[in-house]
Amino acid sequence: MIDRERREQEAYERGYDIDENYGVSSAGQLPLSALEEERDHLEEQNRRLRMHRRLWMIMALVAGLALIAVCVMMWYETNGGSGGDITPTGGANKKSGYRICADTEAKIAEYNQKGGSYTASIRTVLDTEYVAFAYGGAANPEYVLMYRNEYPSADAAKEGEFGAWMETTQMLDYEIPYTLADDWSLLTPDPVIMGGTKYVLFVQEQQGIPRSVVVLEPGQMNVGREQDCFDAVRTWFTLAPGSTVAEKPEDAVAQANVVALTTGHGAWYAFSASEEVVSAVKESGSKALRYGEHFTWEVTADGIRVISPLYVREGEYYGEVSALLVPNQGTLRVSTATVGAYVSFNYDDMDFGKVNTPAVEYLENPVVLSNGTGEKLYLPEYQRIAKHTYNFDEDHYYQDEKGFRYVKDDNGNIISRMGIDVSKHKGSIDWKKVKESGIEFAIIRVGFRGPGEGTLEPDEYAKANIEGALANGLDVGVYFYSQAITPEEAVAEADYVLNFVKDFPINWPIVFDTEYYEREGARGNTTNREQRTAVAKAFLDHIKEAGYQAMLYSSTRWSILNVNRDELADYPFWFAYYGDTVTYRYDFNIWQYTSEGTIPGVKGDCDLDLWLKPW
Repeated sequence: MIDRERREQEAYERGYDIDENYGVSSAGQLPLSALEEERDHLEEQNRRLRMHRRLWMIMALVAGLALIAVCVMMWYETNGGSGGDITPTGGANKKSGYRICADTEAKIAEYNQKGGSYTASIRTVLDTEYVAFAYGGAANPEYVLMYRNEYPSADAAKEGEFGAWMETTQMLDYEIPYTLADDWSLLTPDPVIMGGTKYVLFVQEQQGIPRSVVVLEPGQMNVGREQDCFDAVRTWFTLAPGSTVAEKPEDAVAQANVVALTTGHGAWYAFSASEEVVSAVKESGSKALRYGEHFTWEVTADGIRVISPLYVREGEYYGEVSALLVPNQGTLRVSTATVGAYVSFNYDDMDFGKVNTPAVEYLENPVVLSNGTGEKLYLPEYQRIAKHTYNFDEDHYYQDEKGFRYVKDDNGNIISRMGIDVSKHKGSIDWKKVKESGIEFAIIRVGFRGPGEGTLEPDEYAKANIEGALANGLDVGVYFYSQAITPEEAVAEADYVLNFVKDFPINWPIVFDTEYYEREGARGNTTNREQRTAVAKAFLDHIKEAGYQAMLYSSTRWSILNVNRDELADYPFWFAYYGDTVTYRYDFNIWQYTSEGTIPGVKGDCDLDLWLKPW
């Protein structure tokens, strides 16, 4: 009876209703033996929970006491002990050890005498001597850089000397490439502002060239570590053997001696490569890319601008990259990057789908052409063509409300003249209104060669345009739109023009117009650079021999990739570029700057030209 009463009491305390043989729990009706097992299991769980709770309380208490002790010790030692006094190295209660800088006090005095941005002093932290450099004044510094000077032994110093503490609201440990054994100016770089944030940069040079950097941000818990700048840029590329890149066109991947370079923009460049290069790329991928003496670095307000040639081995240069690196949690990340691919002349594929031949030498000052998507072509300079010297800054160059542009000399005198060029597509022109608008010259098309059948065709409005322009006092030149594919055809075009203008007092040049024709299969597009140059030279020479001034007309890209101006250096140049700022570096006499001008007397849009230099 007593056992039953005890079981009933226990069952009641646990929420059970029992009879002699069965009890009811949350799981239903169970035998008493099962209820007893469940009870024992619950008691064991409760016991373990109580033990875990006590253990966590003990651990939290110990951790809290330890943290308090460390903080008190660091405050005490950082401030030199009671009263804030600094304990100098070698004090009465101090153990002696190996010092990187033996005469610390003298060197600190010498450093502070120079009066730089930092103030040096000795601090003792955990019974160890440091040299502290306070930026912004010792009394209320913006931050403090601290370098350990004392070690138990010389061997310990060799292992641990490359490092610094940055003291802000706390003390943070950073790895930097300098020690107290170096020139102290290396240990105390002035902060720079990049992207509106202040950073401290520790720059490591190799053979006089900045290569790696540690980036510290005062007041932040970022971790600074030495980082190779080109390694940051290299993450922006994928370099692989061309035969393994299935996305490339067949002519770029079917060959074993090709490497394909993919940029962060997704652009592709394919280059022929030696066996040595292909092998290195297979083994190391993008890490096979190197950088050498032409690597440059510049700190700007936006970040660190890095420019480097791209190659796996010297003598096979692919181009160069210009990248902006910005600090991000103690490291450098690529913000923007642009790649210029070294290409040979007559490179007619601006989409970079073809295999290009690497340059043998690094291009010191390449000519840059854009493909319109942010990627660029880099080519060697012309040797016989002078650089233009026009000044297009706001003091020398402006545009009025009519869209007319003007260039002035240093004394403010206008040295340019405004003109137009026209063909039959403008229809009948009121040349009196043209003259009254301020136009001073006109270049008029007299004919063209058909892009398909290649026949010589007249411009039906040429005679009326020449007569109207001359009658209204404009200077007049003429041009012929060529689709010649041989020098003989070019001479025939020149004869056509000479025969047309013989009865007119033409006082401006006869122009050979060579450009890309926007039509598939156009005959003039099929010639290569050498053939096209020979065609242009035949026309120009023939005009010159007849006693007229000959001139070449072309655009930026066409005049570099598709015509060799070095071979045509004896002739003035009419330059077509529709933009506000001239980036074309070579000399030119006339600038066709828009095809959307508005001129009284001319129907619709009109080409506007700026004369800058006599011939």
